[in-house]
Amino acid sequence: MNLMRSITTVGGYTIGSRMIGFVREILTASFLGAGPAADALVIAMKLPSFFRRLFAEGAFNASFVPLFAGLLATKGKEEARTFAEQILTIWVGVLFLLTIVVELFLPQIMTYLLPGFQSTPERLYYAIEFSRITFPFIFFISLTALYSGILNSLDKFAVVASSPMIGNMIIIAIVMCFYNQFESSGYAFSWGILACGILQFLWVWIPALRQGVGLRLVKPKFDGNVKKFFKVLAPAAFGSGVVQINLFVGAFIASWLPTGAISYLNYADRLNQLPLSVIGVAVSTALLPILSRQIRAGSWEKAHETQGQALEFSMLLTLPAALALGFLAEPFVMMVFERGAFSAKDTMATSMTLQALACGLPAYVLIKVFSSSFFARQNTLTPVYTACAGVLVDIGLSLALMGTFQQVGIAFATAGAAWVNALWLGYILWRQGYLRFEVRIKKFAFRIAFTCVGTVVLLKGLLSLIHPLLARGELVRDLSVVGLVVLGLLGFFILSHILGAFRFNDFKLMFSART
Repeated sequence: MNLMRSITTVGGYTIGSRMIGFVREILTASFLGAGPAADALVIAMKLPSFFRRLFAEGAFNASFVPLFAGLLATKGKEEARTFAEQILTIWVGVLFLLTIVVELFLPQIMTYLLPGFQSTPERLYYAIEFSRITFPFIFFISLTALYSGILNSLDKFAVVASSPMIGNMIIIAIVMCFYNQFESSGYAFSWGILACGILQFLWVWIPALRQGVGLRLVKPKFDGNVKKFFKVLAPAAFGSGVVQINLFVGAFIASWLPTGAISYLNYADRLNQLPLSVIGVAVSTALLPILSRQIRAGSWEKAHETQGQALEFSMLLTLPAALALGFLAEPFVMMVFERGAFSAKDTMATSMTLQALACGLPAYVLIKVFSSSFFARQNTLTPVYTACAGVLVDIGLSLALMGTFQQVGIAFATAGAAWVNALWLGYILWRQGYLRFEVRIKKFAFRIAFTCVGTVVLLKGLLSLIHPLLARGELVRDLSVVGLVVLGLLGFFILSHILGAFRFNDFKLMFSART
């Protein structure tokens, strides 16, 4: 149960981070609504996020963590630290040059990236202004990823998992102090994002020093480990780049839609990201170093068992979240965002977008689990192929559906692409013998399917009873939605226990001292 405790540790802090992140999104909706500045702020966050997946969370983690964890297990801390110092030195130089180039050519980048914004000069102006402030975030968050990989390999998950929560706190603090000091509140959000990157870096750097893995800038040496890192990184970066390019293709397409479409996609994605981050990111973060060590040690049966546990546990938590977002989208959006500049019309548009995204939530989490299995085996090429297939599906469906369904069509295309990616990854793992559909998993799948059917019936009944209360003021509305969610989750887990998909006693075992 080491894996389960690690997942719950990461997931617990991620819940805290996302809850505070919702406060940030509520402030965004209240101050900016779904207008030009809100659309521009979304782009200003997407630009550094594109490189974040390459230089931080995505390709970097897939390449660095298995190698560092492997060296730690076989050669010791000193050898692993030497490897990390080489990577740090190279990474600082690359990130510095990238930041300078993007800052110099940002107006040209925005013009080609968002041609639809040229018909709304205010959106283009704010996109450039906000992005100049937010882009250096990538420098600090990429260094945060390096130290986070080190700490995760040392099983220090709590420090790493809590850093986004601290970052969201500083964003909120800066916005509340300075939102009325600029011509647009978007400037306060942009400066808050930059401060978030700096604080998150300090949050993981200091504990790394205490663990004896404080790193120095050294003269780069392209030894065997460094070459192996870049050999693994190249396909992983390409794969992450393909996925991130796809996100910008989505923004490119959405830039031709009316003002507000990009904001609706962003607000819906924020709600959809809560279970994805809490479950998908937590599972993959905990799974990758543990699975890497087991595979490196040749413990194949333990690796199969670990992967099976991660698969069952992630689906147990993901499926009720997907059902809740799908059937309770409008009450959720109403409770979280409908205030200030965010109108009832914005609620309706965002809730329909959220329903489309929620269709793909289980697939997003499966991708996290399956990809970790490939990354732990230092195979970063296969996820590239599946990601490319997903991108093609996404672009094709977006172009086909955007004319009729606007941003809802783009959201549905994203969900469809995720299922193509997840199913192909799972099929390849099965063909290679790394994914076993044993009796336990088959029974779990059968029982969880019936649990979901029962939960759908329960949610529909509860929603019909509570729906009249949604128009009786904010307090009654919010309490009604919270009660609806609590009753729905409670019903899901009671049905799960009755049908045998997951026993209440299993929760006790997760936190047991025994492994």
